[in-house]
Amino acid sequence: MNNGEGLHWSFDYNYGAQNPQFAEQLIETFLKFYGGPKTDRVGPEAAEHIYDIFPNYWRGYAIREYLQDNLSLGTAVIKRQRADEARWHYTIQYTNGTSGEDLQLHFHTANDLYRSLRGKWHIQAQNDCQDSYSTLACEGQRVADEIRLTINHTEISVGRLQKETPFTCNWALFDVIPALSGTIQGSGKVVEMAVLEDLEKLRPVNRIGFLESIRMHETQLDGYYLYGEGLLPSYWWLDRNGNVAISANFFQTLVLREIVEVSA
Repeated sequence: MNNGEGLHWSFDYNYGAQNPQFAEQLIETFLKFYGGPKTDRVGPEAAEHIYDIFPNYWRGYAIREYLQDNLSLGTAVIKRQRADEARWHYTIQYTNGTSGEDLQLHFHTANDLYRSLRGKWHIQAQNDCQDSYSTLACEGQRVADEIRLTINHTEISVGRLQKETPFTCNWALFDVIPALSGTIQGSGKVVEMAVLEDLEKLRPVNRIGFLESIRMHETQLDGYYLYGEGLLPSYWWLDRNGNVAISANFFQTLVLREIVEVSA
């Protein structure tokens, strides 16, 4: 594949209205990482994965002088560290420079295949509205089979889980899908789980299955899909080391730009 060839349909949003072109920018970011030494391509337990955020459709609403040569809207940083033998700690930093959105998530998961949510989680969001809706801070927890959020000292229920259903956050899927990939691809079956989108919107029924394998600039990628009730379909492309190289949903595509090893 070269810059003039089409991308896979699951992340092909190279429309003429985009300038610079979606494909060119995606491939450029992809090659900056995968064109480097193989020793840099560490596995999913590295401390911090940094992704460029690309808009899937025309971004004319966000034209600014400094964006003329760069289609990227911002970055998503996924940091995970072992809290102890039984838990992982996640910190998510999502920054969208065009909308002014700054989202920070903090949560713990079990040290299991599903990275099941444990304890309380915290959400801090800010945007450029300059009004009472410009900031949001809340925390959540699971109480029995109910998911509860506390906002401005008010506790609300956002849904219930089916018993025995694995339960995780969409940002932990960057580790969950690689962990389950061998089982899914080998059996040809789907895996079901509940997903708490951005730690606030419960999607109780979701299915992860194998899509296909492709080669992109000499790198083999294995594709997986995530479909769920009330959740936009998303597509996840894993490299041979279990890193999510590309993740695309209806509105945006994340492309792996850098992996940073952070000491505990």
